[in-house]
Amino acid sequence: MKGAAERRILSLMTRIVITTLAVIHLVATFWHGSAHTQLDITLPPGKTAFVFVVILIAPIVAAVLVWTRYVSIGLWMFGLAMLGALLFGAYHHYVMVSPDNIGHLPAGSPESHSQFITSAAVIALLELASALVAVFCLGSRRGLQTFQE
Repeated sequence: MKGAAERRILSLMTRIVITTLAVIHLVATFWHGSAHTQLDITLPPGKTAFVFVVILIAPIVAAVLVWTRYVSIGLWMFGLAMLGALLFGAYHHYVMVSPDNIGHLPAGSPESHSQFITSAAVIALLELASALVAVFCLGSRRGLQTFQE
């Protein structure tokens, strides 16, 4: 009986943590998007599609899936979306020379520059932490399944 109760608690905690991270990520992404708008930094259509599908939509869909019987699919989707978002953001904000790079921002107010730089860093850390949490949750689920057998 103790094992079943622990599994239910872990499952509920997983759902709450993933959902909370997805909501925080969405808010942080809108905050960063606001800085893009203030600085008139646009992305080409292909990259804009990536942002909408992988960075905005996938984490929300994943958070919904963890509340269904498709928890593992939701965790995989969330982890991969966060990893993809992290790699995309890190490359564009810190490596590739463009107006989207924190070292090559277009003219704008110091507040807009600060918001862009700060939000890029916050999002990168959040995406790294979220990807690691998803991996941990997947490992915990696997460990519990192995324990049941």
